[in-house]
Amino acid sequence: MKKKIVAALLTGMALMMAGCGNAIPDMTDEQLQAVGEYTAMLLLSHDVNYRSRLVDIETLITEEAGSFEQETPQETPAPEETPAPGNVGMDPTQDTPVIDLTGEQGNEEQSVVSLEEALGLSGQLTLSYTGHEITDSYPQDESAEEYFTVDAEDGNQLLVLHFTLQNQGEGTEMANTREQKLMVRVSVNGITSVSLTTLLENDLMLYQEGLNPGETREVVLLAEFEAQSLRDVASVELNVKNDDKNATIQLE
Repeated sequence: MKKKIVAALLTGMALMMAGCGNAIPDMTDEQLQAVGEYTAMLLLSHDVNYRSRLVDIETLITEEAGSFEQETPQETPAPEETPAPGNVGMDPTQDTPVIDLTGEQGNEEQSVVSLEEALGLSGQLTLSYTGHEITDSYPQDESAEEYFTVDAEDGNQLLVLHFTLQNQGEGTEMANTREQKLMVRVSVNGITSVSLTTLLENDLMLYQEGLNPGETREVVLLAEFEAQSLRDVASVELNVKNDDKNATIQLE
């Protein structure tokens, strides 16, 4: 059918060209085929039963959207739960040992020693507590101009602890607390104060002196308290720390 239409079309075109007085030009087979195909497309475009391959893009989108709405979406399967492998890590409530270091760490780091060892005194030097005094200023002997005087602040008083340092050895012993890293605390009736570091010659915090065999020296430690807390002294406790050494002595 198509071949007959093409032939008829070509014949008509030839007659029209002849009617115009023009000669039919010589055409190659390829040119004749191209003219035939173009003519056939013109005829088919007027055929109601023919649907061109050039589809309107809006029509195509509408058709595809309707097709998509008719399709039933597939449900995505839920992922399967994989059981956790056993013995991964440790359960802190069951497997992890809990060690309470509160209140014990200091005891492990500090070794309990005697007062003399904590102060860094040699084994032949002994320290004996002889009593305390409460004063606003130390020393109280104003006639001794060579002494350095320590005064308490307003509303406070000084607690002066007296000790006797003795060399019980057979040779000269050097007492040297000046090169020690001392932390001295004095507690009165449960109230604690840090010992003062002064320029007093007999201050045990910075004492450096040689003692001959059997020789004794009077040394002191000073701490400052509110005057009210020193009205009735019921107990006096001394604590000395020197690096890893720790000594606590109940003096009264």
